[in-house]
Amino acid sequence: MKRSHSKTGRYFRDATSGQRRAALIAGLLCIVLLVASITTFFVLESNALRPTPTTAAESQYLRARDAESQAIADAQAAGRAVGSDPAVVTARINIADAQLSMGQQNAAARTIDAVIRDNPENLRAQVLQGNVYEVLGDKNRALEIYRRILEQDLSRDPEVRREALRGIGNSLIALGDSVQALDSFTQAALVPPESITLHLTAGTLALELERWQTAATHFYSVLRFEPSNEIALENLSMLERDHSAEAQAALADLVGGTAYQDAGVGVDTTNAEDSD
Repeated sequence: MKRSHSKTGRYFRDATSGQRRAALIAGLLCIVLLVASITTFFVLESNALRPTPTTAAESQYLRARDAESQAIADAQAAGRAVGSDPAVVTARINIADAQLSMGQQNAAARTIDAVIRDNPENLRAQVLQGNVYEVLGDKNRALEIYRRILEQDLSRDPEVRREALRGIGNSLIALGDSVQALDSFTQAALVPPESITLHLTAGTLALELERWQTAATHFYSVLRFEPSNEIALENLSMLERDHSAEAQAALADLVGGTAYQDAGVGVDTTNAEDSD
């Protein structure tokens, strides 16, 4: 009885030595590539091989990813819900912040939206969400987010309040409402500790609206904390020259403590933030 042979067997039987050698090499290459792929996967999973950060934002992103992995493991080990675990939430907010800093706005939006779905009352997450949609150019959504933050901020956290008011001001300018934007910037500038940057922003906008006394009030406010501020000095020089009555009235109100009476925020004259 004759032994039957498969097609593969017949191929190797009938092939030349060169063909058999080529087939053997091809097979070995496939095995090497498979082993390399498996090794690379496990190396990446174990963080033994990772990109070298070149910016502060990239470093922040990698640290936040590491923190997220550890926080998820800890939450699972303790039987806690991962999506609402405080350490996981903090790590994911930091991831979204880093993504925004790296110019990955859409990725940041996906990350922060997911955080807020599980933690709708987290004000820090909401502030960052407003920042993300502000950068994305969706001013109406950003404005809605910032206004909701002010309604929810029962603790009156100064950092949260200042950032929400600043965001409202920027969104209103983009939507063409500079008058209301000026009110928001004024309130934001006065949140203790007062912000030099926001006083300058409000003063510059007041100049554009030809509200000379309001502009002078903001620029004089800057000089209380930074007497050598060139922007404030330059603008006050113009105001004192061309609108002296309004400039004098602004200074008198500031000295007398009656400036910003309608702003709705108490004024802290002891210190100020250099920037935001």
